Amino acid sequence: MVNHLKNRYLILSASVFLQFCYGLAYVWSVFQPYAKERYKMDTGSANMPFGVLLAAFSLGNVAGGLLQKRIKPRFLVSIGNVLLILGFLLTAFVPFDKGYLLNVTYGILGGFGGGMAYNTTIATVQKWFPDKRGLVTGILICATGSFGLVMNPVAQKMLQTYGYQGGTLAVTGIITLCLLLGTAFIRKPDETDRPAKEQNTVEDNYTIKEVLSTPQYYLITLSMMLAVPGYFLINPMLMSLGAEKGLSADMALAGVMFVAVMNTSGRLLAPWVSDRLGRKGIMIGLFLINIISVLAVLFFNQFAFMIAIGMVGFTYGGFMGMYPTLTADYFGSMNNGINYGAVMIGYGMSSLGCPYLVKAVQASTMGTLLSLIIAAGASVVGIIILAILKKPERQTMPQTQAAA
Repeated sequence: MVNHLKNRYLILSASVFLQFCYGLAYVWSVFQPYAKERYKMDTGSANMPFGVLLAAFSLGNVAGGLLQKRIKPRFLVSIGNVLLILGFLLTAFVPFDKGYLLNVTYGILGGFGGGMAYNTTIATVQKWFPDKRGLVTGILICATGSFGLVMNPVAQKMLQTYGYQGGTLAVTGIITLCLLLGTAFIRKPDETDRPAKEQNTVEDNYTIKEVLSTPQYYLITLSMMLAVPGYFLINPMLMSLGAEKGLSADMALAGVMFVAVMNTSGRLLAPWVSDRLGRKGIMIGLFLINIISVLAVLFFNQFAFMIAIGMVGFTYGGFMGMYPTLTADYFGSMNNGINYGAVMIGYGMSSLGCPYLVKAVQASTMGTLLSLIIAAGASVVGIIILAILKKPERQTMPQTQAAA
């Protein structure tokens, strides 16, 4: 049994390398100014690959969840990894006059592949750790957020030294190495791979059909859609927005780094603390912090502005750590791959809609002010949804329930 327990920590460690690479979206704030100049884009168009990637990422989550019942996790993760690498590799070779193809290469290929492997990795590791679900989910999603922390300065240096194409290829090489290190160890547990007390854990495990018939699914999905607009609106234009707020180029990059640190911290701390204090209370607290921080971005400059964007990153990271765990709490861990994939539809809708919101408000007299006020209002509605959210109940346990 000791060897089996060691095995699950090896699988968790390998999964950290994988999850690191699935944070690909968080480097776009550094690439955006270079892409904007290279392809002669306006701000809305330059932000669009970020939104498309996140939308494709959510669809990849759904696909990964559906395929986990039919395909072994290692092979499914490998398919996602190939798509991610291919997408970022092709991003380096998009012609000067076809910038819209970034939405296909970086956005659709990179996002869908990353999302499929991301979901599969989390669902597999959660099965190894039913006793520490919040903690291990936080560790994995923390690794995803750390991509921006590690890669933003690396990518900036590569872009400055080798230009857009060379910098993109260098980042692709680093991603490929990390994916190779992680994939070899991925596998799901069998009954002999868990301690006896874990084998006897009883859960009410809902199938995806059952999940879609509950009002809780729609409330959770809607709340996720409302949780993330502040970050989606701010992150892709952090460098540009920092310049408007009086920051030098180096300070703006430091701001991007700070957001990445806070994003990573939120991913680990929020689910870990929620194991002890409860999910809903922590999530309502994140919504409140998000409202204050988004509004502070509007009115503060320089140092105070950096604190505000850092807290926006913290709440986003917290939400990303909380929703996989909340979904498993409400619907069980057995089918959490597909169930959480379905919840990610809300994430995808928000990520795809926010770039269009930026383009729309730029034509108004209020500009960025209006979009961030909308983001704060979305968080208010999110608090109301969580306040009325209760766990689903039924008279009989499903046939899919794990035997005691």
